[in-house]
Amino acid sequence: MARAASAGVATLALTDHDTVQGLEEARTEARRQGIRLVSGIELSCKVERGSGHLLAYFPGVPPPALAERLESMALARTGRAKRIVERLASAGAPVDFDDVARRAAGPIGRPHIADALIAAGHARDRADAFARWIGPDGPGFVPHDGVTLPAATSFVRDAGGVPVLAHPHTLELSDRALEATVAELVEAGLLGLEVHRPDHPASRRSMLARMCSRTGLVATGGSDFHRPDGEVALGDTGQPPLPPGSAERLLAAAG
Repeated sequence: MARAASAGVATLALTDHDTVQGLEEARTEARRQGIRLVSGIELSCKVERGSGHLLAYFPGVPPPALAERLESMALARTGRAKRIVERLASAGAPVDFDDVARRAAGPIGRPHIADALIAAGHARDRADAFARWIGPDGPGFVPHDGVTLPAATSFVRDAGGVPVLAHPHTLELSDRALEATVAELVEAGLLGLEVHRPDHPASRRSMLARMCSRTGLVATGGSDFHRPDGEVALGDTGQPPLPPGSAERLLAAAG
C-alpha cells in the first residue's frame, strides 16, 4: 500500500490467487495511506489449454460463502503442486515440496515452484522456469482440475461479486474461439474483460475493446503486479492507461 501511494495510485484492487487472507491487513494500511481499496480475488480455473483465471471484485467485504469455496480450492492447489513436484523429479529437476510450501505465504502456486527451481539451480529465473519446466509445454505441467470458468463466473455473481476474465490471451484461443468463450461466459454472468495491461500490444487492446463494445462488458485493466523485484511497475496499465472511472463503472455493473 505504501508503494502504491508513492506511485500515485488512488484506487487499488488486491486480487491474490485463490485467497482473501491479505484483505483485512490491506484495508487497514490502505486507509492509512489514503488509498481506495477494492476487495478481490483471482480464481484459478480449469480450461482445455493454456491457463484460465477469473478476477472477482466485490463492492464490500467478500461473503463467508467465498471463504468456504476457497478452502476446497486451496486443497486442490496443494494436490496439483505435489503432482508438479513429482513430475519435475521424474524429468530430472527435483525440488523439495517442503521448500515450495515455505515459499508460499498462502495457497501454493506455480511461482513458488518456479522459485524452488531457481534455488535448486534448474532455472535462471521465473520466466525460464515456466518456459522449460512448468509452463503448458513443460514436463512438469499439470492442468487445473478445479472449477470451470463458467461455473466460477456464476458463483461470483451469486456471491454478489463482479466477474472479469483475466488476461484472455492465456487461454491460447483464436480470436473467433475467444469470442465464443466470452459469449458463453456472458451468459453465465461475466461483467468485464481485462483489456488494459502493460503486456497487451495495441492490436490486442483494440481487439478486446471491440469485443467489450459488442458484448456490453466493462473494459478493465491493471498492472498484474506480483512482487517488488518483478518486471511490472505497480499501477502501470500500459498505454493508453486504464481510463478514469473504470472502477466505478465495474462495481456499478454488479447491480
